[in-house]
Amino acid sequence: MTLRNTTWPSAADLQKAADRLRDTAPQIEGPLAGLADPVADWLDETANSLAWLAPYREHEGGYGMWETASKVARIILGKDSSDD
Repeated sequence: MTLRNTTWPSAADLQKAADRLRDTAPQIEGPLAGLADPVADWLDETANSLAWLAPYREHEGGYGMWETASKVARIILGKDSSDD
């Protein structure tokens, strides 16, 4: 299930990470082989649902989901996450 990308700039990393996962999925073997596509779908769904309100603050409703998706995206993209 590939979702149409949102145009919100805050969603860019999540959508890039989803695209990278989908591109890499056929090369993944072993017990992790089936995880790339569902995780990519989750990143796209999160981007499409929550990007319009980002950035989030800890007291806001989407904070946990957005922060988790952002961390996963940074790991997939190889971005520095030293502030995590």
